[in-house]
Amino acid sequence: MERVDWVRVVRGASAGFTVLVLVGLSAPILAALGPWVPLLWLMVGSLAGYIVAALKVGDAESPMLTGAWAAFFGYTLTVPMIYISTRTLELHSVLMFAGAAVAVGGATGYLMGRRHTRSS
Repeated sequence: MERVDWVRVVRGASAGFTVLVLVGLSAPILAALGPWVPLLWLMVGSLAGYIVAALKVGDAESPMLTGAWAAFFGYTLTVPMIYISTRTLELHSVLMFAGAAVAVGGATGYLMGRRHTRSS
């Protein structure tokens, strides 16, 4: 855990959380386009939020772990809002999105770390 740059995690989580909130708030508006559009928007927007969170890793000692944590915390910040809006949480959905956050955040962090070492 000492290899994780926690300052970058917090910055990334904040940026990812912002994207996730904007995507979540805009999804009901897209329902007029069809019943499947909001679901597709939420899935693509979630991936975008995880990527944005992990883009902040920079030259962290472990960019993969830093990106994974940033995306995970960015997602977990949205869970209370999901519960407040729906009054229920489906455990399998929460775990699926949390797993996706860790995987996408870790992969993005890894790629950003490789990119940073090449440019140095």
